[in-house]
Amino acid sequence: VRQRVMEQRTEVMLLREAELELKEKHMKEILKEEVGRSLRSRGMTLSLALGGIIAAAQVIHYQVPHHDWNLTNDMEAFPILYPFAVADSWIGGSTEYLEGFLYFLIIPILAVLPFGASYFSDQASGFLKGLYTRVSRKDYLAAKYLAAFLSGGLAVVLPLVLNLMCALVLLPNLTPQSVFAHNGICAASLFYQIYFSHPAVYIVIFLCLDFVMGGVWACTALACSFLSDYKIVVAVCPFFLQLMIHVICTMLNGIDYSSVYFTQSGYGIQNALVPAAYVLLGLMSAWVIFRKKGAKVDIF
Repeated sequence: VRQRVMEQRTEVMLLREAELELKEKHMKEILKEEVGRSLRSRGMTLSLALGGIIAAAQVIHYQVPHHDWNLTNDMEAFPILYPFAVADSWIGGSTEYLEGFLYFLIIPILAVLPFGASYFSDQASGFLKGLYTRVSRKDYLAAKYLAAFLSGGLAVVLPLVLNLMCALVLLPNLTPQSVFAHNGICAASLFYQIYFSHPAVYIVIFLCLDFVMGGVWACTALACSFLSDYKIVVAVCPFFLQLMIHVICTMLNGIDYSSVYFTQSGYGIQNALVPAAYVLLGLMSAWVIFRKKGAKVDIF
C-alpha cells in the first residue's frame, strides 16, 4: 500500500512538472508572438519616424552649428573658450534645445504608438476570442504587458541613440566644464561626479531611465484600455497625464518633479525618489489595473 501511495505521489509530481513546463512553453510562445507583433507594428514605424525627425532636426539646428563653431574659433589664441562637447550638445544634453523639450514632452505618445493600445485593438477586432481558446488570460495579459513595456522603451530610446551617435561624429567627447556649462548640472544633481568625470556613462544612465519611462507610459496606456470605447482616448491618456503633472509642477515651482525634465541628462535628477516613484507606482498600478480588469472583462 505504501509503495502504491508513493507511486501515485510520484505520478502527481510528474504531472505537475509537465503542466508547469507546458505552461512555461506557452508563455514563451505568446510572449515571443506579442513582442514580434509590437516590433512589426505600423505604430512602431510611425513612432520611430516621428522621433527620428525630431532628433534629426536637433542635429541640424544645434549640433552642426556647434561643430562649425568649434572649427572656426581658435582655442589656442583664446584659452578661455571651451569647445562644445557631446555631453551638452546631444538632444538630452541641455534644456535649451527646443527639439529636446518637444521630444521629452511627447515621450508618452512615442511610447504608446507601437503597442500601448494593442489590447484595445485586440478586443475590438475579436482577436481575443480566438486567442483565449489557445492560451490562458493570465499568460496573455502578462505577455502583453511585457511586450508593451519593451516596445515603448525601444521606441523612445532608439531616436535618442541615433541623435547621440550623430553628436559623437560631429563633436568631441570631452569632459564637461562646470565653469562654462550649457546645462543645469551641479553638485546638487544626482550622479554629478560621473557627469564631470565619465560623461558617456552618465548619458547611458539616462538612456536607461528613458527606456524605463517609455515602458511605464506604454503600460499606462494598457491600464487605460478600459476607460473608453474609443482607441484615440486610450492612446492619448498617458500624454495628458504627463502634461497635467508637468503643468501642476510648473505652477507650484517644482519642475524637478516633472518627468519632462528629470528624464533629460542636461537637467539632471535632483531627488532619486522622484523617478523611483514614477517607475514603481506607474508599473505597479498599471499592472494591477490591467490584470484585474483584463481578467474580468467579457469578450464573448
